[in-house]
Amino acid sequence: MAKRILFLLNRAPYGSSYALEAIESILVAGVFDQEVSVLFTGAGLYQLLSEQDGGAIGGRTVGKMLGALPEYGVTELFACRPSAERLGLTDANLCLPVTWLDYAEQRRLIGRQDVVTG
Repeated sequence: MAKRILFLLNRAPYGSSYALEAIESILVAGVFDQEVSVLFTGAGLYQLLSEQDGGAIGGRTVGKMLGALPEYGVTELFACRPSAERLGLTDANLCLPVTWLDYAEQRRLIGRQDVVTG
């Protein structure tokens, strides 16, 4: 039986290996036919920016890696609307489509999961 797994991504895409390791974990969960969803909050929203280039710092581009999520069956992508408003981000800035959630909607999403990791 598939588990509902929510990954909370709340850290910047560069400066540590957190974002890349989280994305790799998401891809693995997707391969094993789990019901995987992702919630981007706070600085984690920067992972979704379409205008990024990890090669400029000798690394992989996080946004390009996120582009592979649908190929692994991970299509439930959510983002924190209040965080995006604070950061001045809109759909036009993002490399993937997301469903925007307010805080109450995020709590409901989290409550429906079997596993929440981040």
